[in-house]
Amino acid sequence: MLKFKVKNKNKEKMNNEKETSKQNLSRIGQSLSLKGELSGNEDLVVNGRLHGEIDLGNHNLTVEREGKIEANIRAKNITIHGEIKGNIFASGKVLITKDAQMVGDISASRISIMDGAQFKGSVKMEKPSGSVTLNKT
Repeated sequence: MLKFKVKNKNKEKMNNEKETSKQNLSRIGQSLSLKGELSGNEDLVVNGRLHGEIDLGNHNLTVEREGKIEANIRAKNITIHGEIKGNIFASGKVLITKDAQMVGDISASRISIMDGAQFKGSVKMEKPSGSVTLNKT
């Protein structure tokens, strides 16, 4: 009987953690197109189109295959499956997958470009730090 209660408490705790992580994730759907400045304190998944500036601070950005971004981006970790035109400033890692297209400069502490990815720009490896600043040009 005691074991059953412990399992339920652990299950409730796991469910609460899953709900918390879901609450800290936003999505921009494939049919959406946004222009302007986007900032936030949560992770973002992009399936649509964004044009402008993106500032996620110490949070993650994932650009899915359908996603297309034309912007300077500041985030912790950035994973690209789709297209980005603009400069990236990451305090963590930038991953450009085999299906991705990236045109712009990257400044990050860790960068991984998979075989088959298209990349045109420069790379600047930075020491890991708590935050990065976005240089607006």
